[in-house]
Amino acid sequence: MVDSSGSSMMEEDDDLDNEAESSHHHGSDSESSDHHGSDSHVDGHVHPDDASDENIELEVANEENDSEVLDSEYVNKLIVGSDKSFDYYGDSDLETCDNVEVFGNVLKEKEYKGKCDRDIGHPGEEREKYWKIMDMTFVSEPAAYYFYNSYAKDHGFSIRKDRYKENKKTSHDIRKRQLVCSREGKRSSKYLPLEDRKYKTRAESRCGCTAQLVVKLDKSKGVWCVEKFDDKHNHILARPDEVPFLWSHRKIKDFQRAEILAMVASGIRKHMIMSSFISKYGRYNQVGFTRKDLYNMCAREKRKLLSSGDAATAIGIMQSRKEKDPDFFYDHQLDDKGRLKCLFWCDSQSRQDYQDYGDVLVFDSTYKMNRYGMPFVPFVGLNNHRKTTVFGCAIISNETEDTYAWILKTFLKAMCQKRPRSIITDADAAMMRAIRSVLPDVWHRICTWHIEKNMCKHLSSKSLPEFRSLLYYSTTKAKFEEGRHAYVRKWQTDKTKPWLNRMYKKKHLWAAAYLADGFWLGMKSNQRSESLNSSLHLHLDYGMTLVDLIVHYENAIVCIRETEARDDCTASQTMPVIVTKWQQIELAMASTFTPANFYILQDDLRKIEGMTTVEKSVGIEDSVRYLVAWSNNRRHNFSVDYTPNNPAQSIDCNCRRMVRRGIPCKHILFVLTELKLVELPRCIVLARFSKNARSGLPSRRTSDLFGWGFAGAEERSRYSELSVMSSEALHVACNNPELYKQIKTLYQEIISKKVAYDAGVRGPRNSTNTDGGPSASATTPIGDPAKVNTKGAPKGKNKGKSNVVSKNGRPLGYDEKKRLKLCSVCKTPGHNKNSVKCKLHHRYLAEMLVRCEQQ
Repeated sequence: MVDSSGSSMMEEDDDLDNEAESSHHHGSDSESSDHHGSDSHVDGHVHPDDASDENIELEVANEENDSEVLDSEYVNKLIVGSDKSFDYYGDSDLETCDNVEVFGNVLKEKEYKGKCDRDIGHPGEEREKYWKIMDMTFVSEPAAYYFYNSYAKDHGFSIRKDRYKENKKTSHDIRKRQLVCSREGKRSSKYLPLEDRKYKTRAESRCGCTAQLVVKLDKSKGVWCVEKFDDKHNHILARPDEVPFLWSHRKIKDFQRAEILAMVASGIRKHMIMSSFISKYGRYNQVGFTRKDLYNMCAREKRKLLSSGDAATAIGIMQSRKEKDPDFFYDHQLDDKGRLKCLFWCDSQSRQDYQDYGDVLVFDSTYKMNRYGMPFVPFVGLNNHRKTTVFGCAIISNETEDTYAWILKTFLKAMCQKRPRSIITDADAAMMRAIRSVLPDVWHRICTWHIEKNMCKHLSSKSLPEFRSLLYYSTTKAKFEEGRHAYVRKWQTDKTKPWLNRMYKKKHLWAAAYLADGFWLGMKSNQRSESLNSSLHLHLDYGMTLVDLIVHYENAIVCIRETEARDDCTASQTMPVIVTKWQQIELAMASTFTPANFYILQDDLRKIEGMTTVEKSVGIEDSVRYLVAWSNNRRHNFSVDYTPNNPAQSIDCNCRRMVRRGIPCKHILFVLTELKLVELPRCIVLARFSKNARSGLPSRRTSDLFGWGFAGAEERSRYSELSVMSSEALHVACNNPELYKQIKTLYQEIISKKVAYDAGVRGPRNSTNTDGGPSASATTPIGDPAKVNTKGAPKGKNKGKSNVVSKNGRPLGYDEKKRLKLCSVCKTPGHNKNSVKCKLHHRYLAEMLVRCEQQ
């Protein structure tokens, strides 16, 4: 096509260089980003014939024109909406036909205008729009790109940067740029379909469209002028609802990127983030990017974050947190090849929580938490509100005795060698041996939930109630042995004998009779650890990195501490309602214990009306023994010893509930009502369950992890403050037209200064470097962990057993297999013994016999 100056596109190729920025060639032709139009093999340098024309000056004298060109409503709209400021001058060189240069060809006024009117042929409004765009000037090349891209968005096409011309003798700055329709040119022949092509060829998008905008730097004024504008397309333009999917109109801006990364770091799924943006902007075509762009951006940021390696980045995060918080603790181990083997960490608040609530420790390993298959081991406990609190966590490469011993020793090192009173774990043999070697004097019990699962697997359903009595009922050891022998005589078979013998050998780890003197706070299983694991599993996706695991673990901790802060507020700002007739003792409990513990005691206080004193005797040092029992069942008596003159005013019950759970039993409460005490004895108030459990020490319940998507914590803090203020201001301004105009003008002024601020003040921006956290590397190179095999359920086929799996390929649990109907002959699902599908059916066997004879 011939342009307004009469020069052909082939002549333009000698004056403009090919664009070398491959980032502007996306969409269906992203693989041919270095080839444009029919001359796709022209390199990205200035033609040698133009070397003498590098610093060309305007050849016509500048003349002033008093006539002004009024801004059209359309151009004003584009100028107001631009974040790259550009200027419009009333005195136009193109209108006066002074200083007109088109690819080096200088035309006279009459010849130029006649040529334009004849070739373009835009009648009326089209001609007026053409001349208004030709009269525009811009402060920079990006401003011109923004204008043409906004114009393209309104008209249903996308653009890209094409050939350019630069000053090679001076600063190599670009002085001429051609912006073309993205459907300009044609695809290179090497990207055409091939017979041996592995993937499906992308659809062709280029059709040789000639629409373009050429801008050139006017050195005398320091502005960019429009040198050529062609608005003729040879293809169908996109509809408004299709425009958001064109490449040049799909860009995630800096502020959007920061919001996305912050939401990703907080555990929000990407599809929910996109739904949030659509809700915020009102329509999907106003967001500015698509779902695929969001996913790709998150993937790019993750690659940048892990550029130095997953393990090295994780250790770098630990180092940066240690610098910000001296009380932060972490330690790690490397294998003989320099790869990460084990990692343990806990922050300052977790260490303080352990000093306050570290009497009972629960830890268990869980699987499928990261791409390396490394088990995740959290250390959790119970706070004064009877809620889960986290003391630390570890990532390990294997589940051997040495590894668990290292974890326990590191944990004690982080907690200043303070040992717990009791530990609850699963039935892992390596874990039990490690506990015996590192913490031999600590009470240890096996999780009852795991025992229940094994009971259903190994024992008959009719015998389960009797075995549960051995598991849960606190009796003497002699009575336990009697009950166990009775159970064996009645229910033991050749099939159940091995499992019963194994359980009897470790009875001190699960039988209530052998654990009666332990301090368990009412916990019998590791459900606290499982609850934390379940919250982490909500954020899991395929191929989770160690950095993702650290961030999601931090999110889980923040949620747990938020719940604790809410419970503290309820305990300090409210008072439970008194409902029993023993108001004084109940009021004393309400003012001492936290609500969670008070309501347990309140329920017990309601039940003591059915108790009575069987006998009362006075002992040594004015001690009194109360023999109490239920009025309707006096066969079971409980003795409560009360010593008032003791400095600590002791009171004990032989049911030992106070020892196991840390709160007084019903028998003690009954004696307190009989004594008509106004205050609670100190011996029955455990500090860890009281409102003053922390002794007034402040808590740090906010995360000290770096702010994602921001240059540092200070920038993140300023952004959060301004975001809250702006939300309130926008809500006020949207209902007031005058305030709406003021705040809109203010925002436009701030946005217009963005270019100068980026170049002069802030400097280059690091992608995800936040306080040196993720980009900080360890002093010694650390390799990523190797893929490990855990002790979890195997994914492969079990030899000699039917491989029964779910629809997703997950092996079924015992209860699921039990509910599944199996063939009574071959023990496989999907048929019964009368079906031909049964491999042991007589007709199936007969058919197999006939086939063997035929062969």
